[in-house]
Amino acid sequence: MFLNIFSDYSDSMPSFSFDGSVVAWFAFIMMIIGGLGLFLYGIELTGDSLKAIAGDRLKTFIEKSTNTPIKGIFIGAIVTVLLQSSSGTTALTVSLVRAGLLSFPQAVGIIMGANIGTTITPFMMSLKIEIFALWFVGIGALMIFFFKKVKVKQTGSMLLGFGLLFLGLWFMGNPLKEILSEYEEPVRMLFSWLENWPIFGLLLGTLITALVQSSAATILILQTLLGAGSITMAGALPILLGCNIGTTVTALIASFGGGTEAKRTAFVHSLFNVLGSLLFFILTIAGVSGRGPFVLLMDWIDGAWFNGANKEMTLAVAHIIFNVVTTFVLFFFVKYMVSLTNFIIRDHQDEREKIVDELLDYSLINKSSVLALSFAKKAINYMAECVKEYVEIVEKYSFEQIDDLPSKGLEIEKTVNCLDKRIHDYLIKLTITDLDQKTSTLLSKYLDLIKDLERVGDHCTNIIEFFSERYDKNMHLSDDGAQDLSQIYSVLTNMVNNTLESLLEWDSEKATLAVKYEDEIDRMEECFHERHVHRVNTGNCTVINAEHYVEILSNIERMGDHLKNILDGIMTEEYCKYDEFNH
Repeated sequence: MFLNIFSDYSDSMPSFSFDGSVVAWFAFIMMIIGGLGLFLYGIELTGDSLKAIAGDRLKTFIEKSTNTPIKGIFIGAIVTVLLQSSSGTTALTVSLVRAGLLSFPQAVGIIMGANIGTTITPFMMSLKIEIFALWFVGIGALMIFFFKKVKVKQTGSMLLGFGLLFLGLWFMGNPLKEILSEYEEPVRMLFSWLENWPIFGLLLGTLITALVQSSAATILILQTLLGAGSITMAGALPILLGCNIGTTVTALIASFGGGTEAKRTAFVHSLFNVLGSLLFFILTIAGVSGRGPFVLLMDWIDGAWFNGANKEMTLAVAHIIFNVVTTFVLFFFVKYMVSLTNFIIRDHQDEREKIVDELLDYSLINKSSVLALSFAKKAINYMAECVKEYVEIVEKYSFEQIDDLPSKGLEIEKTVNCLDKRIHDYLIKLTITDLDQKTSTLLSKYLDLIKDLERVGDHCTNIIEFFSERYDKNMHLSDDGAQDLSQIYSVLTNMVNNTLESLLEWDSEKATLAVKYEDEIDRMEECFHERHVHRVNTGNCTVINAEHYVEILSNIERMGDHLKNILDGIMTEEYCKYDEFNH
């Protein structure tokens, strides 16, 4: 009864006739392309609006609620229902992994759940509720233009996107049905050939989904073909399975330039979808005349549940069965999939450890404490060079949104943290040997050095996170704010460069000159803080765009403090004389 009501309303929508003329072809192709555009934009607008409504709570919710695979599956399904896109969920998951907020095992559960959540969109499309599309568009537009509250506007955007989704569905579906009706025989021959060669159907679904970046759009077209009788269930199911492979492309793109964990997340998503699709592909074709158990099951459901009157809904049910069963079966193989992924995509941590092992010679600890300490100094020099590179990345990212810079910075931070721990452990082992007073004093200064270098790296990470959040919220620096930030970065860069040179060259005179930069950074931080407050009060900088600016200045000032600590250590007489002697 419920479905019949929607069907009756849908039948009352205006229809168009296709006469095969050039004008008709042009008009109908334009409607199909425009409808696809509306559909894809509607999905994106709905997802973006829901993300805006949820704000940072969505990321926090994911981060804190995925400590077990079962929870991850539920969270992945819920988030995908909200975003109306499994690709959006997997891309968001990859970004959280790249930021270090999620571990790779946590991400696996979310990805499995995302495949279940994505079944909702085809199910909704099969309800034939296009008649209400203009209601959603109208109400959403009114909320956007006649209300001032941000949350109301965001809710209006969500409703507008939802309406555009179904409006695009109608614009695309009706012309497509007319064309299929006009050229029924050649279309049947084409899809009959695909039914005889299901592997090409699988590849076709993969290719189309990869191109349009939306499995929902491909399934929509497939539902239209099935509803018009242009393709049989046996021919449609391989294409449906191909859609689930094609949707992995978004996650793979999101992982480009990311770290090892992000690449693993994208790979396991592809592995999960490919294994599930191949399993059901076998169940689709392994039978008499190519009609496997999956085809027979869906034919039975079509007749028993829907009396053959709603092929679109039957395909939506097939999509649900595929994703739920695949998730259930592969859940028991998660640890093996994780192990395989870890084996294929090796951790760069091994490379970092190798570099440190080459810098630190543990065999010297008991043989020669002086030589062992010189190896520790080499490692500290390398650590300082890494920190210098990190500061350069932070400065560049502060003024230009380059997507791969945060992941590069995160890799450097991991390297710095690794060096901090390994050098610290190495120096502590040296303390149990017989050290003279000078060597013991220098060892103590080295411990202070690595602590300050590590803290500079931490402040770099803070600034990267601040600007990542600003870019996500489309916040921009005012011209004056950008100019102030550029000036303080210029001084900080000079201080970093001179600190590194002083450290490498055992040059106390250069350190004495460089330490003066710290006072300049302090004065600039205080002055620019006041100028920022004045800009906000006078309206030259909006309160929204002002977010994090003070914290960014504060982190730069603290970096100057830690660099000064390093320079103070270099300027001590025993440090320079001892290092000059060994140099």
